[in-house]
Amino acid sequence: MNKLVTLMTRQIAALLVGWLLSVPVYAQSDLPPVSLAQLTRPAGWQLVGSVSPNAESTSMKTTSGANVLVGSSAPLTLLTPTADFRVRFETLMTAGADVVLTLPNGQSISLAHSQEIARILKAPGLWQTVELWYKIGSTKSSSMLEKLAINGITVREGQTVAGTALGPLTVMAKTGSMAIRNVGYRVMTPRIVAQWAGPLSYTIVEGGYIQDPAEAAKKKVLKQDTTNLLSYEVSYGQPRQYTIFFTGKLNALQTGDYRFDLNQGGLAALWIDGKEVLPINHLELGMPNANTIPLTAGPHDVKVYFSRSWFRPGLGLYVSQAGTRPQPLHAPTSLPEPDPVAVVSVNPDFSDAGNQVQRIRSFVQLPGEKTKRTHSLSVGSPVGIHYTVDLNQMALLQVWKGDFANTTEMWYERGEPQLLAPLGPPVYLPAQTPLMVLPNDATAWPDSLGENILQYKGLSINKQGVPTLTYTLAGTTVTDATRAEGNALVRTLTLAGSPTGTPYCRVAAGSAIEEVSKGLYAVNDRSYYVRIDPKAKVKMRQSNGKQELLLPVELKNGTGSVHYSIVF
Repeated sequence: MNKLVTLMTRQIAALLVGWLLSVPVYAQSDLPPVSLAQLTRPAGWQLVGSVSPNAESTSMKTTSGANVLVGSSAPLTLLTPTADFRVRFETLMTAGADVVLTLPNGQSISLAHSQEIARILKAPGLWQTVELWYKIGSTKSSSMLEKLAINGITVREGQTVAGTALGPLTVMAKTGSMAIRNVGYRVMTPRIVAQWAGPLSYTIVEGGYIQDPAEAAKKKVLKQDTTNLLSYEVSYGQPRQYTIFFTGKLNALQTGDYRFDLNQGGLAALWIDGKEVLPINHLELGMPNANTIPLTAGPHDVKVYFSRSWFRPGLGLYVSQAGTRPQPLHAPTSLPEPDPVAVVSVNPDFSDAGNQVQRIRSFVQLPGEKTKRTHSLSVGSPVGIHYTVDLNQMALLQVWKGDFANTTEMWYERGEPQLLAPLGPPVYLPAQTPLMVLPNDATAWPDSLGENILQYKGLSINKQGVPTLTYTLAGTTVTDATRAEGNALVRTLTLAGSPTGTPYCRVAAGSAIEEVSKGLYAVNDRSYYVRIDPKAKVKMRQSNGKQELLLPVELKNGTGSVHYSIVF
């Protein structure tokens, strides 16, 4: 197996380029929405309610409304900045569209012709996200493209851009057409939002890695003093193992929501006005822990707990409000740069014809799930289309484009928690079995199946390394062949046996399913497509709050098959 190992540094951006450039992760709700009706629409752009591209995604039908902007060759101005900003929007493109984003300095970025971007774009006719963080230059410093992310994957970061011009941020389709919706925008300023009202008091006690502050309070006191800023370095000259209690008053300059980011190497926790804001956690440097709480203007009691462990020591606390950059409440030397950590990635080995398709058994944990899926197989193809299947339920869990797998948490040091993560933007699919024998097509689809109904039997591998899975299901034997073809995954499920009931394949399930044309369906607000035989007798139904596509599997002489594609 070809392991492409690169070094990436887990780090806090403030340590590298100062706190003015530190970049905590905010949710989309932290970017106030921009009214599309207020944007100046050049010729060729129109405000509509919704768009529905045709099956070939060469044109779009529209409905009346004010939720989406549709246009083509004329540049649409999203904003004219006066300060650093962050913007995020969703876009949908027709087939062959060349969407160009022009930065305030005049530099243009083509989504279709930039290799690192084009390989992770979704198929035409599907919604995808663009997120941009930009720092305005000055007479002393250049402008900077702090971050450009496509579908959640950062493709450019920390790039100095030429020129100090300050024009608009525009987007256009040089060829084809595009649609835009859900634009969010926020100015990012270096405004001070809070400051210490005076020196902090601290007490150092004997003993490290103490998880209970009440227990630590009983330990021998080594030193008591004050400090102007939070710093673990007040422990210098003390025994190697120690615990520090900090107390002080923080003056919030205005009433509102405040975000606190606690960074440490060891055990640490944060309380404000006697309430736990960040519980005690044992973390390494470069693994920040954050929470947002409301504060009134004025002083607030702050307590910080730090207990030394075997991790490299460090302690930092940042505060920010929406629209401001994180402000350090600690001494700069209290938060050293984290040690580099190797990111172990796996990609196809093009030098070996029999090893171009990669197969990895691992644990997988999907967003929102509290437990790991411990029997998972991820398959990476040389064409850049990959997938993960849960071998306990034979469910396709996720599919993605771009690079294959991040296996750092499997193979770095002790290899815990054994989780594999996609290196490209994942599209999540229904996490249940695709096949089931039901009494009729009104029966609810099962959430999970036990080994008495479904049991994985193994796999076979062809000369190219592509696996075909075999399992038993309710009196049948099933082979599952999933292949990457073009911009899709093609799945063929073949059944053999005599089930007591009708076998059904649930080819799609989601919050919404739109029939684009005969045999082509868009799932979850055009997150991905499912394509089936236009002649197939598919049934669309509502069940358990979801829309589902059910396809009966006809058995002739004890065998039958179902064939469908996932396009994304």
